[in-house]
Amino acid sequence: MKDGDVDAVSELYLAAYHASWSLAGARAYIEKFYRFEPASCQVALDEGRVAGAILAYTFERETGVVLYIQELMVHPDFQGRGIGKKLVGKLREALSKGPSKVKITPLVKADTTVLNFYNSLGFDKDKVVSFSLDIE
Repeated sequence: MKDGDVDAVSELYLAAYHASWSLAGARAYIEKFYRFEPASCQVALDEGRVAGAILAYTFERETGVVLYIQELMVHPDFQGRGIGKKLVGKLREALSKGPSKVKITPLVKADTTVLNFYNSLGFDKDKVVSFSLDIE
């Protein structure tokens, strides 16, 4: 991903998630991740159009580096073509060239399709529970 892709990835976010968020809100979100760790933000292009993107970030822990996949999105026009799989593969390949072991942790909702997708790529399901709290 590069600076010029932020707007296209913001539009991709809205299309992939059928989000009603404003483009400005999506752009601020995408920009935050891209600026935090650009090397872990990748895009997939199809004839110059952003067809998919992966946004991730790393943290050093006592057990080594952990990479969190925050977003993996593919535009509805390009779904079912293996773009998500290629994006995860590209990220894994880049990490395998690093000096230390990296644990990749996708942050996903409990959606069977999404869980099956990551399982098909060799990911193991962790015993993690997610909590959320809405404060008004």
